[in-house]
Amino acid sequence: MIIGSLSAGNSGDEHFNHDHAGYVYEYIKTMGQDSSYLNPNYPLQKYYGQSLDNVSYIINNELGIEDYYKSRHVLNAISGWILILFTGLTAALLFGWEAGFLALLLMFFSPKILGHSWNNPKDIPFAATYTFSIYYLLSFIKFLPKINYWKLAAVALGIAASISIRIGGLIIIPYLFMFTGLYYFTSKNFYTKNGLTSALRVVGLLAAVSFAGYFSGLLLWPYGLEDPINHPLEALKEMTNYDVGLNQLFNGEITMSKNLPWTYGIEYILITSPVAVWAGLLIFTVTLAWYKFKRLDYLFYFFLIFAFVFPIAYTIYKNSNLYGGWRHLLWTYSPLVVLAAGGFDYFLKKDNKYIKYGTIVLIAILLFHPVRHTFKNHPHQYVYYNQLVGGIKGAYGTFEMDYYYHSLRDGAEWLIENELGNDTIIVATNHSRISEYYFRNHPQVKVEYCRYYEKSKNEWDYAIWANTHITPKQLHEGYWPPKHTIHTMDVDGVPIGAVVRRISGEDLKGFNAYKKNQLNEAKKHFKNFLKVYPECEQVLEGYANIMLRERKPDSTLVYADSSLYYNPRQLGAWMLKASAYNTQKKYKDALEASNEMLKIKEEFAEAHYQKGFALKNLNKPNDALKEFQKATGYKKEYYQAMMQMGDILMNYKQYQKALNIFDLIFKYKPDDFYAKTRSAKCHHLLKSNPKAEELLKSLPQRNQNHLEVVMVKCRVAMSKNDMTGAGRYLQMARNINNNADLFVVRAMYVEKQNKADTAIQYLGKAIELDPLNREAQDMLKLLEERSKSTPAQQKQTQQKQVQNQSIMFQKPKPKQTSPFKIPKK
Repeated sequence: MIIGSLSAGNSGDEHFNHDHAGYVYEYIKTMGQDSSYLNPNYPLQKYYGQSLDNVSYIINNELGIEDYYKSRHVLNAISGWILILFTGLTAALLFGWEAGFLALLLMFFSPKILGHSWNNPKDIPFAATYTFSIYYLLSFIKFLPKINYWKLAAVALGIAASISIRIGGLIIIPYLFMFTGLYYFTSKNFYTKNGLTSALRVVGLLAAVSFAGYFSGLLLWPYGLEDPINHPLEALKEMTNYDVGLNQLFNGEITMSKNLPWTYGIEYILITSPVAVWAGLLIFTVTLAWYKFKRLDYLFYFFLIFAFVFPIAYTIYKNSNLYGGWRHLLWTYSPLVVLAAGGFDYFLKKDNKYIKYGTIVLIAILLFHPVRHTFKNHPHQYVYYNQLVGGIKGAYGTFEMDYYYHSLRDGAEWLIENELGNDTIIVATNHSRISEYYFRNHPQVKVEYCRYYEKSKNEWDYAIWANTHITPKQLHEGYWPPKHTIHTMDVDGVPIGAVVRRISGEDLKGFNAYKKNQLNEAKKHFKNFLKVYPECEQVLEGYANIMLRERKPDSTLVYADSSLYYNPRQLGAWMLKASAYNTQKKYKDALEASNEMLKIKEEFAEAHYQKGFALKNLNKPNDALKEFQKATGYKKEYYQAMMQMGDILMNYKQYQKALNIFDLIFKYKPDDFYAKTRSAKCHHLLKSNPKAEELLKSLPQRNQNHLEVVMVKCRVAMSKNDMTGAGRYLQMARNINNNADLFVVRAMYVEKQNKADTAIQYLGKAIELDPLNREAQDMLKLLEERSKSTPAQQKQTQQKQVQNQSIMFQKPKPKQTSPFKIPKK
């Protein structure tokens, strides 16, 4: 295993652990004076004990080891070996040495365990210490009532080692009390005076073991040492509900990890563990009913079942955020393998040689698949799927491949050996920290981080991509690896990574021209690139963007659909579709496109904006406002979304709440013209003309004749019965006939001159331009009712108007419920 670890690549999280170990080292060296381990750039790292990382950093630093990842991997492999060894020892303890040897085989040829043993410094060491603790706990209980102090000391060591890696190691302490207690409760001697005295003595010993193990586990964990009670509890809470969102390919769909089904972990264990393990577990379950075990045996088997089932059940109950397969659950696997070995052992101990040798043949057949995978695909063993899903080829495009970025090392080494010269080159990759380490001795290589689906916007000469987060369609239909791939890193003939030489620089030139607003130049470059790479989803999206900028929504939809044909998850293309549909006033189509965006990325502010815009125009203001609020939640200072919120609130006469929105805009756009004019209108409608006039006067002179300003000034003039001034303002806007609010102001003006028929015509035009204009609707309804009433009724209506204010200034009744509810942030 040590030799095998030397050729392994770095895993996706190792650089975090290495960096944090450096901060811990400074904390230790300065006796706690250096608190850089609280680095805000790594807010969650403080919650990990990560003792293996800390120990490896100390060794590397003190011995001056340059290739520090190699030494880390050696220690990681040793921890994996400990995991496998103590799985075998546990099986031997319970079933005999034949079962112990079989458990060793089952664990070693569990590719997920072996593959993660090379470079997973959190999950494998934690699994090793968990299994170590289980073994010595069972050993201690097995020899009760005789107390073996060495076993208890080993349990204390296991608790300390587990907590020093991850706070979840606390679980061993309740295990210790629970199963020792079950031993005594199921023993007849317990219910005697001597038995009770012996049990109480053991309780005291267990408390001492727990105390020693707990506090020893904090020695290399600064955050735990600072507050040994509250900080570990805080870490436990944070790690149980780890709030991170990563896209995961699972069952043929890419889903955000926070939205994965509760069966995610169970399914992954099922399809990536050797079928031999499941066969052995099935045999054990069946034989458990046949075989007459001793009381202690049943207790041990229950313990192993509990040690496997309970942690998984707890993560389901807590809705814990799992991703990257079941690597966060690797520590639960050892008890499963022990039981599987015990199942096969039932037949291996039979005197009938046919049953015995038949069982050996069955085990060999079932293990052939993972054994072949282990030797054929080193060091990428962890990319494994069993026969239940058709192996690697059956899982390709349905489940994640190289989610831990192991293949980048092979890609970098191939590039160095086959393509690298003395010229300076840029290498793009979807994990720059890993790749930078591989090129550390090649100064002519500049490594740049680049998401795969943003490759056309970035400058690079070569790229090394790990096969993760790739759209299923592209995997199934051969659009990945991309064009001009010059090398692939394969597992069972399936590419889990690719080295790509840039096919053309026209795509980058196109996007650079677009940034400079040189649209014709950008189109020329995009067309040139599409001649050699017509299925490039990003360039097709870029062309669609230009079409939208040129106000060609039909063409926008054509190119956006082409982009989505090659990548149905091209987020920008969906956004352009929604925007084009909203431009065409096809709001239902825009709503559908927005919902597709949100399926891909819930926290995408633009998707919420487009959805809100569509809902607003579908006359669903409450829903629209909620979407605009989400947009501003995901994108601070989202001006367009705030303005839409203000417009909705104004339309529903929530003028003070609209002013609150505009005040937020003023915090980062203190002189915004539209926010000021709308604020002025709100103040006017709240009967605060001086404030409205003050805001209008604060606008630059060049804006004083702008339509928005003129309309508010006209309203103010009419409220003062200055009809001459109001008429002058309307005369300034006489040639404008495409603004609904202007027709409302015209209607107000002629209505004051008792020209109700003309006012009704103006209001009809306003509603034609803006069917959702509530002010026009309310005023039109009032005028139509008045025109149908008798003179006496009209006089009564006029008197009521004087009493209750005009429709424009009407205040809601005290007990009236607003038809528009503002959702909480």
